[in-house]
Amino acid sequence: MALLVGAVIALVLFAILMGTPPRPYVVTAIDYHFHDAHPTLPIGRGRDFVVTNAGRNLHNVTIPALGYSRNVRPGDQLEIDDIAEQLSPGRYVMFCKIHRDRGMSGVIVVAEE
Repeated sequence: MALLVGAVIALVLFAILMGTPPRPYVVTAIDYHFHDAHPTLPIGRGRDFVVTNAGRNLHNVTIPALGYSRNVRPGDQLEIDDIAEQLSPGRYVMFCKIHRDRGMSGVIVVAEE
């Protein structure tokens, strides 16, 4: 039993020392809204930016500062690897080209280093 406890402690310490990779920053497109696309949670380096379409409609993700525009079907998601590596610290507009007239837009905030 002591050997098992020692092994578990060693694994936990190894995980802490190695660090855990940053989790992606996930935005949900639903109805005519981007949930969590607002300036309260800055995105730091190493984090991927993921948009999941949890609604019933086709949506679009356009980020002019990146020259990025892709459609995302219901139930699908898109991912931009390490978005903070591609953008300087600051605030960036994102919107759905299909539903922009309904106010489907948001803000991405890239954190200072």
